[in-house]
Amino acid sequence: MRDRVGTGRGVSIALLALLLGTAADRAFADMTVFAGTTTASRTTVGATLGLSLQPVGLEFEYADTSSGRRPGNRALRTGLFNLLLGAPFPSGGRIRIYGTAGAGAYRESLAEQARTGLAASAGGGIYLRLTGPFRIRLDYRLLVLRGDALRRRPRRVYAGLDIAF
Repeated sequence: MRDRVGTGRGVSIALLALLLGTAADRAFADMTVFAGTTTASRTTVGATLGLSLQPVGLEFEYADTSSGRRPGNRALRTGLFNLLLGAPFPSGGRIRIYGTAGAGAYRESLAEQARTGLAASAGGGIYLRLTGPFRIRLDYRLLVLRGDALRRRPRRVYAGLDIAF
């Protein structure tokens, strides 16, 4: 019985590798600079640096949400490593849809208090090809902040300019 289970896993892994290998376009890196807003209606700015094997990609994202001018608002900084899974559209297409999930750390500060903890994220978005290596990126994220965060599930929407290289 164990031999069948082991063989089944081996075949599944081989098929997955074959699927990813045949679906993959050329590998490239990209960088996005973005600005957006959170559920608390405050500005968020940040950047991502990623590697894509299309349809699978990895990226590091840094985002900074300012506290704004109102007293009582908190500032939030996140650093996340994300896995992106793109829809298998032809490589020459103008639109690329993706889903993403990731984890990392956050630092939340309010007046004299600061909290640091683990964060997770999930979301998705689209890339719209402009010309050459330039694209517009539209993204939605749900963040889950662990520990003693003031707002445990902030949401973020942003638009950014992306360049593939």
